[in-house]
Amino acid sequence: MTNLGIDETDLKLIRLLAKDSRRSIRDLARELGLAGSTVHARLRRLVENHVIKRFTILPDYAALGYNVTAIVLLQVEGGKILDAGEYIAKDPSVMAVYDITGDYDLAVIAKFRNVDELDRFLKKINRLPYVRRSVTSLVLRSIKEDFVSPLTG
Repeated sequence: MTNLGIDETDLKLIRLLAKDSRRSIRDLARELGLAGSTVHARLRRLVENHVIKRFTILPDYAALGYNVTAIVLLQVEGGKILDAGEYIAKDPSVMAVYDITGDYDLAVIAKFRNVDELDRFLKKINRLPYVRRSVTSLVLRSIKEDFVSPLTG
C-alpha cells in the first residue's frame, strides 16, 4: 500500500479504467472479484483524492482533421516560466505543457488542422515579451501516443 492508501486492487481498478474509461461498475466489479458497492466506494475515493483526475477518451485526431502535431521548445526569461506555461496552456490547440531541464524551459505539444494554424500559434507565443527563443519540430508520424502506459503495463 502506498502513502496515499492505494493498494493493488486500486491500481488494478485504475489500469482497467485507463484502458477503457466507459466500463460499468458491474463489469469492473466482476473483473476485480468485488461487490459493485465496494468498487463504487473505491472509485469515489480515488476521484475525491484526485488520484483519478478525470475520465476521458483518446480520439483519432487525424480523423478529426488535426493533421499537424508540433513540439515547441521555449526559452523563457527567468521568473516567467510559470506565467508563460499557464498562458500557453490556455490555448485550445495545446495538448501538454512541460517545465523541463536543459537548454529550454518549456516543452509544448500542440495539434493543428494545418500549418496556417500552427503559424498563427507560433506568432502569438513568440510575441510574448518573456519568450526569448523557440524551436519547433513537426511530428512526421505518431509511433505511440498513449498517456497511461506506466499503469497499463
